[in-house]
Amino acid sequence: MKLLEVENLTVQYPGSTNPACKVSFQVESGELLGIAGASGAGKSTAMLSLMGILPEQVQITSEKLKQHGTKAMIFQDASASLNPLVRVGKQLTETILAHQRCTGKEARERAETLLDEVGIQDPGQRMKQYPFELSGGMKQRVAIAIALACNPDLIIADEPTTALDVTVQRQILDLLKKIAEETHTAIVLVSHDLGVIASMCSRVLVMKEGRIVEEGSMEQIFYEPVHPYTKKLSDMARKLYQVPEKKRTGEVILRTQGLGRSFVKNSLFGKSRSLEAVEPLSFEIHKGETFGLVGESGSGKTTLARMLTGIIPPSCGSFSCEGKIQMIFQEASASFDPEFSLERILEEPLVIQKKGSKKEREKRVAEMLGLVQMEKIDVRKTTAALSGGQRQRIAVARALLLNPELLICDESFSSQDILTQSRLLELLEEIQRKTQLSYMFISHDLQVVRRISQRMGVMYLGSMVEQGLTAEIYEEPWHPYTKELLRAMLPLDPKKAARQKRLILKETRNRSQDTENGCPYAPRCRYAMECCHKEKPGSYRFGEREVRCFLYSEAHTKKRAKDYHMTSQI
Repeated sequence: MKLLEVENLTVQYPGSTNPACKVSFQVESGELLGIAGASGAGKSTAMLSLMGILPEQVQITSEKLKQHGTKAMIFQDASASLNPLVRVGKQLTETILAHQRCTGKEARERAETLLDEVGIQDPGQRMKQYPFELSGGMKQRVAIAIALACNPDLIIADEPTTALDVTVQRQILDLLKKIAEETHTAIVLVSHDLGVIASMCSRVLVMKEGRIVEEGSMEQIFYEPVHPYTKKLSDMARKLYQVPEKKRTGEVILRTQGLGRSFVKNSLFGKSRSLEAVEPLSFEIHKGETFGLVGESGSGKTTLARMLTGIIPPSCGSFSCEGKIQMIFQEASASFDPEFSLERILEEPLVIQKKGSKKEREKRVAEMLGLVQMEKIDVRKTTAALSGGQRQRIAVARALLLNPELLICDESFSSQDILTQSRLLELLEEIQRKTQLSYMFISHDLQVVRRISQRMGVMYLGSMVEQGLTAEIYEEPWHPYTKELLRAMLPLDPKKAARQKRLILKETRNRSQDTENGCPYAPRCRYAMECCHKEKPGSYRFGEREVRCFLYSEAHTKKRAKDYHMTSQI
């Protein structure tokens, strides 16, 4: 049965001569349909027009539009789709009451059932909370529960996992697939991530400039793309799977020694306790190398970056850096004054540091624009006139203005489409080749980290649980958490994606549930021993690899010979 039939659906924005999209497609009952393409391809516009939530002044026409059954939409940013002033339970029950004939008590019971179905523990308690009290993954689960509340025949999921870490992303996608299988609900998944599409969908539409340029099965799109644009998308995606060559790096440029940060958490009853956001850790970054840093949300990656840049002071330990440190933030738009021209945005750091005359500063700004492949004529523009990729280029240019020796990129390219992402990564690599600049690259995207970094660290709840050469960690992870993290990666190959086992759908622990004295990962670890719950493991080093786990302690592995080659103990 065809749930949706669309012929020449055209969306025209006021003042524009070309339509934002003009598409024809259909969705079968129970089908998992993917829509891929770069940002600005018209994917979201087409879906929003089907939902009828575009502004009134937008002109929408179609030669044929047949819809059967009900439909719901899951938006990219769950935080923006939930009312921050209304408790989760009320938002969910209101949706149920609007679409079903039932009492308030029945609606509340149905709401708790839905929250349980989407993998939220203790749904009764979560019903009483506000959205800001939930993690990103939990908010996305609530958004899915609200979509399910109207018993839809079709769910439109618009980039539902873009801002989520890799394990939560896998859980959300597995949840959507489970819903589709059990309820025969059709799902249209919009994403610029081909790995996400490959893990979910059987059929794919590829969009460019508002048009569908290719349609076929996931296997056809992956193995035998026809359109040049589809081939380009596929080639760019494959590049993310390449592991960089081991480089000979120079001297140590950054060294941390027992660097940590704790916060005091107060309670309503006058008691307080210390909360370790980052446990004391030690690592090095060499000149000309890229050090990748991965881990789930809340693992302490950004807190570490903020300590290194002086935004927040450390509670213990120290670090030394042979040169200046600059940082590129996750959301470039939020780090710019929207009323400033690009010239003023780029010139401001030089003015603050009293570097050069007006003419010299203008010359330096022009050099930076050329370095990030933007035109000098762009200096009069504001950031509102730029694309997301262009704004990130300006963020890179501003960070490089003062000639730093270390550049920290904190989720800088996470929301970019694969074409923009690839160009930005190539730009960073080219700058590194020319200047021997060092990077600390923080990201949820494990494919990107594998592509750009020579060495990497893995963090979990403030602890650096493993670090070493990127290629070796990806080939053979040692720590149980690293294994879990890499297992959650989405393969681009649809055949490999089909063979992946599902992850457990229950929410992960938050820091308030941690054991104070034991290993923070112990409650979640299938290999946990008695000692893991009573004391924290030390750091055990084997050549380039360092791991924080009792499985690699001398007491556990017996006494080792000096020439013993350590491998994974699990």
